[in-house]
Parts: sequence; structure tokens; C-alpha cells
Amino acid sequence: MSRDLFIQEGLHLGQELSEAEYHRLRELQSRHACKAQALVYLAMREHTRFELVQKLTKKHYTQDDIDPVLSDLEDEQLLSELRYARLFIEQRLKRKSEGRAMMARRLAEKRVNRDDAQRALDEFYTEELTSAYVRQAYRDTIVKVGEEHIRYALQKSGFTSSEIRMALDEWGGDDD
Repeated sequence: MSRDLFIQEGLHLGQELSEAEYHRLRELQSRHACKAQALVYLAMREHTRFELVQKLTKKHYTQDDIDPVLSDLEDEQLLSELRYARLFIEQRLKRKSEGRAMMARRLAEKRVNRDDAQRALDEFYTEELTSAYVRQAYRDTIVKVGEEHIRYALQKSGFTSSEIRMALDEWGGDDD
């Protein structure tokens, strides 16, 4: 038993416990250890709830420990899928301009909950920003694929035909 739990529960050395008290303390200790491990993971980087469930399960914590611990961490704003989604999108866009559809697929693959994913996508994919992403992708891609394949390459990056058309018309980067 951890020192913190020992003190928190007002226990003292040599104290006798009933079987029910013993099991309650074991459960508290297990949850305490589970939360400590979750915090270690969160200190390294943001995680989704799904990722933490997987990692904590590998450490042999039970779902009975994991679920309440993660709910507490969400209540305390230490675990946030919205924050994860925002950082994920921001980091991806620094490396390569991608369309909303592609980014939505990537967030779904990471099992970010739908509401938080949509909120983050709405923040990063305004009409103006999307147009800028298309233009950046155009500049990055034209050299690789040439003019005749640029629209296909941009669609493959998750941009819709209308987003591509609107951005290129605005920019004048396409002669069609």
C-alpha cells in the first residue's frame, strides 16, 4: 500500500482490518496505481481515452479500475480528446497540408470521439484556412506530380473538388 493512501485513510501500523476493509483498501490502491500510471503517460504527451485504455490494460489494470480513473482525469481536464485532436491536427498540418476529410479519417483511426474531432476540425478548417492549405499543398505537390495530375493529388490529400476549385480560382494557380 502506498504511503499516501495509508495516510489518506487514517491507518496506523499494526491496525487490524476486516476482510471488507482489506478488499476496499486493495481496490483503492489499485485505482491509485492505475491513476499514477495514466498520469505518467499523460506527462509524456496527450493521449486519447482509447490509447490509455490499451496501455493500462497491457499493465494488467482492470476495466473496473480504468474507467473511473479516466473519467476522473477527464473531469479534472487532465485527459482531453479535444486537446489531443487540436495538437494532432496542428502537428500534421506543420508537416503536410491535408484536407478536412483526410484529417477526419486520421482522427477516427486514432479513435478520437466524434464530437471532439468535429470541434477541432471546425477550428482548423475554416473556409479561409482550407483555402490556404490547398494552396500550400498545390505548391508542395505540383513539382512532384506535374500540372496534369495536381487535382487528383490534392483530392488524394483529402481536399474536395470544390475546395480545390475555390482555392485555385482565388489564387489564380490553375488555368482551367
